[in-house]
Amino acid sequence: MKREKKLFIGCFNKSVILTYIGVIFALAGIFILIDLQEAEQMNLVMFCLIISGLCDLFDGFIARKCNRNETQKAFGVQIDTLCDIISFVIFPSILLYKMAFQHHSQMVFAVSIVMIILYVLCGITRLAWFNILANAGSKTTYYQGVPVTYISFVVPVFYVGIQRIPFLMRNINDIFVILYGVMGFLFVANLKIKKPSGKWYVFFSVAAIVTVVLLFI
Repeated sequence: MKREKKLFIGCFNKSVILTYIGVIFALAGIFILIDLQEAEQMNLVMFCLIISGLCDLFDGFIARKCNRNETQKAFGVQIDTLCDIISFVIFPSILLYKMAFQHHSQMVFAVSIVMIILYVLCGITRLAWFNILANAGSKTTYYQGVPVTYISFVVPVFYVGIQRIPFLMRNINDIFVILYGVMGFLFVANLKIKKPSGKWYVFFSVAAIVTVVLLFI
């Protein structure tokens, strides 16, 4: 039977829709950061980061419900990782850079740049290792290391808390440098992190909604 020739390369079906939506929100957040003028715009940045995280949280769940062939599964793994690099490695890195750029201390700026570099290296290492396991067909109930997606929840939650304490808000860049260092370490640490099940999907969704509400009240 002759194979039908496709107009475009790739596998386009509902299993990757959320993945694409997530990276679109990440790009929107990056664009806002590039032209950041007012402090209130940072709330929109955090909103975009949260939505990207939710899309990544549920795209795998939806993909598993789809009847996919091996090519579609392999494409899903690759496109998910590539989008994760943009959404949870590059996007948060630009966020920290923007904070550091606005800081008056050159020392703090230099330390922030070093931390950004380390964070990116840890993030792409985590994603590369994930791809190796996925391509090997590894089926487990846990992750090795903390998924990069978790940065999309940790950063907004910390930001919401810090916003409400003036002293912490004045030192937000220092706090975020430490936070990124901890998250980068957890990305590559040989830890077993249980994959989210039904109750965790509910927990992350509720936490995301509460955080968004607190951002805009």
